[in-house]
Amino acid sequence: MSLFYEWFNAKPSHRPESHPLAVLERLEKKSRSQAKRGLEMAINDCIEDSSEWGPEVVALADKRFVLNSAPSLSEVRAKYSRKYLQVLKRGSIKSLNEYYLVKGIVDGGGIEPGADEAEKLAAMLTDYESRLPPGAEK
Repeated sequence: MSLFYEWFNAKPSHRPESHPLAVLERLEKKSRSQAKRGLEMAINDCIEDSSEWGPEVVALADKRFVLNSAPSLSEVRAKYSRKYLQVLKRGSIKSLNEYYLVKGIVDGGGIEPGADEAEKLAAMLTDYESRLPPGAEK
């Protein structure tokens, strides 16, 4: 996630304290579980940000990650795809992490509006949101 940010998202105007690792370190001091959830959400954002990349760009990113002893983008995408398929097959969202994974896919526009899958996902999101206690974090 850190390498992805530095290589593909960082801008000269970004302040050092806004770097994802700095944000996660501050969050971890408050709550390890929130930091873990934040990291998973950030990784999901990386996957979403790269969803439009062609095979050549993905291959270059994969090589760059592997050369820096990190999992390739393709490996991370596959892991999150399996989680997504499990949620889709089950037909319900069980955790906040799954909620953000599905929400990221829906909001990212990776599914054709009106498709059966889009309707199923929207229903799953609505169902999960209705089960959250009032004022709960979404």
